[in-house]
Amino acid sequence: MKYLALLTSLVLLSGCGTVTTLTNSDSEIARNLKRQNTGCVSVPRVYSGVAYNMCKLNSNGSSIYFLPMVGAYLVDSLLSATTDTVMLPYTVYVQSQDGSINL
Repeated sequence: MKYLALLTSLVLLSGCGTVTTLTNSDSEIARNLKRQNTGCVSVPRVYSGVAYNMCKLNSNGSSIYFLPMVGAYLVDSLLSATTDTVMLPYTVYVQSQDGSINL
């Protein structure tokens, strides 16, 4: 039962880095990452979900309280990579028009 709940939550949150970067404004994304004191300066729009997760992992630790959260970010990065690949035509176009998301 425990594994079923974990699997269900992972499926529901799949690609959540990608969803965050595609549905929120640039200022919301920047504010969220600045609040976590990440070492990132910008997030590219191409494969933005993976980049967003890597920025969160590069934070000062305020967003990761337990070791399992690191695993969740890594699993989400794999799922975000899949979602980012599907969204590639759109993100390449937006990257060429607007550039990266500056933090």
